[in-house]
Formats: sequence, structure tokens, C-alpha cells
Amino acid sequence: MDNQKRITIVNMKGGVGKTTLAVNMAFVLTKYHNKKVLLVDVDPQFNATQYLINQQDILKHFQNKKTIYDVLMPKKEEEINLSGKLSAKKDVIKLKDFIINVVNNESSRLDLLPSSLKLINFETTKRGVENHLKNFINSKCKEYDYIIFDCPPTLSILTLSAYLASTHYLIPIKPDYLSSLGLPLLERGLKEYEDTYEHSLIPIGVVFTMSLNTSSLPEEIESSINRSGSRKIFTNRISQTVNIARSIENNIETIKVFYNNGKFARYASEFKEVVNEMIKVL
Repeated sequence: MDNQKRITIVNMKGGVGKTTLAVNMAFVLTKYHNKKVLLVDVDPQFNATQYLINQQDILKHFQNKKTIYDVLMPKKEEEINLSGKLSAKKDVIKLKDFIINVVNNESSRLDLLPSSLKLINFETTKRGVENHLKNFINSKCKEYDYIIFDCPPTLSILTLSAYLASTHYLIPIKPDYLSSLGLPLLERGLKEYEDTYEHSLIPIGVVFTMSLNTSSLPEEIESSINRSGSRKIFTNRISQTVNIARSIENNIETIKVFYNNGKFARYASEFKEVVNEMIKVL
């Protein structure tokens, strides 16, 4: 798909609401923008997977189907070769064996490529492994309008794999001074990826999450971000509220309640506005 947007959501700091943003962005794009979306959980903690799928369905998938681990480390290397071309065994790899369908409407859908705890032990120096995810996305995921990668809070081979498979990146951060100080380090790491692999991503901007006040931003934080480089700061922000966490703690059905129940309208609208602003940037 020529206009496909592949967005890596990345931050080296944990606890910034990264997964919450990724899950809700994927849902909003599906429900309110009529898009076909694939959410790729690249984090060994597999929080995005747990947010969308109940435990019973997760275990069933683990027993019978494949996860992101099988994309990164296929049992047969010839199934995804390092050039990105499919081998003679191209029929072995089927998208349906990897994904879980979360939302399926007449002209839009949300699918999940789930993570696995096995990623905790995923360390390899084998040349070309970092391209496996990109090759899989290129060959099997052309039908999607958006592909969103939820990355771990490290610049590891997992984040590198998502980076190489992406076209854009988005940085969620908490509106505090220490978080803003980490931005240059993160972007320096992404620049090293760009220089080493000759693959550059388009920066979408910085989204403030877990904000106590969505109408204003402390001047020292905004100044710190502006001093460390030229980047877009989203005008819309995500509140810090227990209601958001509670509304997505189980599965997709509770996310639907979050968007359909009036008492959550204010918080749901924040995610909608962030997505609207992102679409304008793209």
C-alpha cells in the first residue's frame, strides 16, 4: 500500500504511557477514521497484547499460533531470507497464523501481532536478524493503512527492528523536566540507526502523556525541549487519570466502553484529538 504509514512509538524511559497511547491510537484510527490498522507489540512485557486480549485468548494463541518472536526468529531461516525476498517456501508464512483480529467492521479493522515473554531472552548477533520484521511487514502486511509499533523502553535490537520497518516515529513523554532531558539522548540513538543502516524516519513530534494539566505546559519543560532541537510539540495532550488505566485493563470490550460511556468522554476526546493532530502532520 503506497500510502501506508508505519509509526514507531518510542521512548527510552518507561512509565510514560507509551503503550496506552499506542493502543488507543490504533483503536481511534479504526473506529473513527475507518482505517485498517495493525498494532505490533515489540515489547517483551507484552502490555499492548494484554490490553487488547483477555488471558484465555492469549494462552490459546500462544498454544496454536505465532507471535512477534516467530517473525524475528523463524524456525526455518529460508522462510524469511535476509534479502527480503520470499523463498520457494513462501506459502509457509501466512499472516493469519500470526495476528489476532481485535475489531472487524465492514471497511475497517484492527489486528494485533502479539508479543511474547520469549523476547526477554532475544539477543542475537546474527547478521540480518534486525531486518526480519521489515521483511515480514513488506511481504505480508500491505493491506493495512497504518502499522503501529509499540517498542520497549530501550534502544535494543527489538527497537531497531521496529525502526527499520517504520516510516515515521512518535515520542510520548511525561511533562516533567527529567523526561525532557532524555530527548536528545533518544534522538541521538535514532540518528545512529539512520547513519548505520541508511534508513531515516520522519519525526511526527512529541506527545505529552500523563499530564496533570492538559491546558498548559511548564515553561521550563517547553524551553528544554526547544533548546535540544527543532521538533513539533503536540498541542493536544493526554491526562493522567486512573479512569484511563482502569478502562483498558482487560480487553477490547472495556476499551469500547471507554469510548461509548459518557463519563469517560473528556478523556476519550483527548486520544481522538491527538490522532486528529497526528493525521494533519502526516
